[in-house]
Amino acid sequence: MPIDHLNTGTILTQILILFLLAAIGYVSGKTGYLPEKTGFVTSKLVMRITMPALILSKMLSADFSADNYFDGLKLMGIAFVFLLLIYVFTLPFTKIMKLEDKSRNVYSMQTLFGNVIFFAFPLFEALFGDIGVLYALFFNIGNDLLLWTLGVYLAGKHKGSGIANGLKHIFNANMIMFLVGTVLVLTKVSEKLRGGVLYQTVDMIGAATSPLSMLFIGLVLAGAKSGFFKNMGKKLVVVMMSVQKLLIAPILIGAILLFAVKQGWISDVVMMVAVMQFAMPVGTLTVSIAAEYDSDYEMAAQGVFVSTLLSIVTLPLIAYLIKLVL
Repeated sequence: MPIDHLNTGTILTQILILFLLAAIGYVSGKTGYLPEKTGFVTSKLVMRITMPALILSKMLSADFSADNYFDGLKLMGIAFVFLLLIYVFTLPFTKIMKLEDKSRNVYSMQTLFGNVIFFAFPLFEALFGDIGVLYALFFNIGNDLLLWTLGVYLAGKHKGSGIANGLKHIFNANMIMFLVGTVLVLTKVSEKLRGGVLYQTVDMIGAATSPLSMLFIGLVLAGAKSGFFKNMGKKLVVVMMSVQKLLIAPILIGAILLFAVKQGWISDVVMMVAVMQFAMPVGTLTVSIAAEYDSDYEMAAQGVFVSTLLSIVTLPLIAYLIKLVL
């Protein structure tokens, strides 16, 4: 997974491809070409069928060594620890802005949880191949541990909902397939399955993940109420949140991780993957969670829209800064 793959031109090209896919979903949803609930069905299809298949196919095909696994565990820990730190440092901002409880909790949730699946997996696969997806997966596990506990707590905090409601989502199809894949790799069974009928089947299904993920993002944006974006220029809070999510947090975290690289505690690959993941636009799942717990769904939708749009510029910039220091 060489650093040379992380060039701004390649990233910009891949982002534009992903945005074109999202645009197809947006237009299809906005014009009524696709039924209203297509986004919901697409999300379920990705999370329950194509994504687990993608994970298994990548684990069967990737040359994933013990060192790679160790790096993956570090990524999992980095995701968990730094997301907690971001939450702590975000609290003063939400109090200064004097937001309502529903909006304050959404602000905190969206500064934490990026699109580390629907957006990151296609991007990492395009940039780094199979091993890139697996590294992204390790980060996602650490992310999910907090998304379905702290994230759900924040979304339902204003009405006293506990985190127990989200715990059932942690042990999901993706986690199960990751564990199955790990066993197959450790027992060397993966080498026998590689190239066989089972592998070709899950690989074919998994290949649909990237386009379906981006179509889903477009459909989510298309499903937002028309009034959401009329006063977008006045929604400085959303812009501030996006800047914090896309630039401030990843740059500060990158500085800390760079020190860890210089000390030999982590590899440059771990730093590169972690910083890029922290720089992802706001996750679309935050909109669903906000709606589920009657939080500020409108602000959540705006956060996804603005941060995704800004990421066209910010992701190549973050990649450039990473290459500059490594």
